[in-house]
Amino acid sequence: MGRDRRRVAIVGFGPRGLAALEALVRRASGAGAALAVDVFEPSSWPASGPSFSPGESETCLLNLPVRSIDLPPPPFAREGEGSFADWMGLTGGDGEAYLPRARLGAYLNARFETLLAQLPSHITVTRRAVRVTEARRGGEGWHLYAQGVAHGPFGHVLLSLGQPETASDDQLCRWQDHADRHSLPLRPAYPGKGLIDAAEDWAGRVVGIRGMALSALDVVRMLTLGLGGRFAGSSYIASGREPARIVPFSLDGHAPAPKPLNAKLDARFDPSQEESAAFEEALRAGLSEQPGSGLEPVRGVLESAALRVIRAGGGAVQSDEVRAWLELESERPGSQEQRGTLDALRAGISQAEGREPPAVGYTIGQLWRKWQPLLRRVFDSASVSAATAQEFVSFDDGLKRYSYGAPVETARQLRILIETGLVDPRAADDPDITLTPQGWKLHSGGHTVTASVMIDAVLPQPALAPVTEPLVAGLRQDLSLKPLGDGLGARCAPDAALIAADGVRVAGLALVGRLANGSAIATDSIHDCFGSIPDRWAQSVLSALPDQGASPS
Repeated sequence: MGRDRRRVAIVGFGPRGLAALEALVRRASGAGAALAVDVFEPSSWPASGPSFSPGESETCLLNLPVRSIDLPPPPFAREGEGSFADWMGLTGGDGEAYLPRARLGAYLNARFETLLAQLPSHITVTRRAVRVTEARRGGEGWHLYAQGVAHGPFGHVLLSLGQPETASDDQLCRWQDHADRHSLPLRPAYPGKGLIDAAEDWAGRVVGIRGMALSALDVVRMLTLGLGGRFAGSSYIASGREPARIVPFSLDGHAPAPKPLNAKLDARFDPSQEESAAFEEALRAGLSEQPGSGLEPVRGVLESAALRVIRAGGGAVQSDEVRAWLELESERPGSQEQRGTLDALRAGISQAEGREPPAVGYTIGQLWRKWQPLLRRVFDSASVSAATAQEFVSFDDGLKRYSYGAPVETARQLRILIETGLVDPRAADDPDITLTPQGWKLHSGGHTVTASVMIDAVLPQPALAPVTEPLVAGLRQDLSLKPLGDGLGARCAPDAALIAADGVRVAGLALVGRLANGSAIATDSIHDCFGSIPDRWAQSVLSALPDQGASPS
């Protein structure tokens, strides 16, 4: 008997899994198609994912204001209803607020529950609160195994795993061995509530934070506001429960630049319609160029748009300055900031507040953020060579220090904490870090500090090779899956279908999210979760359905 293509499984049910289910329900409802969908998610909050878990600490904020959270309406919603702002009761209210991520997670969970209550009779959705550890393909379709129980067969399986288990890098492996030998605390940044509970025992100690991206800013807030501290004007009022010093460090020692303060300032970076049309044309041309030259046409559009924005903001800059910045950024992403951490942070705040003209890097980062929906739409639907994909992914990753920036208020708080000496940011790498029985001795700028506690705030790279999640590791071996390129995810078609090493689509198996990095771009975004790929996947599922004369069994 052939596989029953009307039975569908979604494995991993965070925001991206929800988006895929909604796309499937929309298309199946419109077509009157009978479907039975199983969603596999072991967490207590399906549809939220760990990043937005309603149980997470409220010190962990969204890096988008409410006005910028523009998700497609849920299925069956009436016009003007169902948005996050509407659910929060903020429609017409404070669109500038950066809310706790847990609030968005609660909304996504409620959106899922509402969908379940509104399903038409020809569509069923069954939630299975188990972790799938194995998938096997047979003549009848795919069987999924969880806790020794087989589920299926399924005609279509979508893997939406978010951040699967990944092997630690060499540095972290050494550090973990060292921490175990000397009974030193070494913890991940999340879950935040667990970190705050553990930090109750760290008063008076020096705590290191590996990394200085958005996760590190979360950790700083957990170790200050999460422990009872508060800000009053330009001062920090300590609770007495904080560490003696918090030492975040990275290769360059710089924090992300803050986003523009409000909608009015943010609008200064809006590209014109003509610039957006030119960007799309350049992007399509660049993706078909020979490897190594794909960014050239895109850089040209960025250059002209950045010149206009900077000059309109009162800046004096020449085209050759912008061109040189873009060329160096393409070659060595994130390498151009020469100022110290505090000076760079102050400048970023000033630009975000509109008190000084935007710098070249800040301007290009904001333009890139504005063009990300267009970037995803074009890139994700194209067939791109591995070398070109790596070129664009590296450029996008480098600009995240601007395009994925923090709220201005978070940057101001970090500045206050640095000025008071509670936070002591460093630039350090392995040769500058010595392991001692007392902890981690950091040497930077002629100064040395020893942290007796270490927090790992570096998220795993979205790459296929180091993934140890049993489900993915098994499929990688059974199907001979290969990464698209070094440091990239799996090769996938524009409709998310997995493509094996021989270039053939794997029947009935698709992958979305970070593990498709390179086949998709800019995947670390809530808007990407609800982008075009889940809808193309849903369309491919519906197009493969048999005649609707019988119901799925």
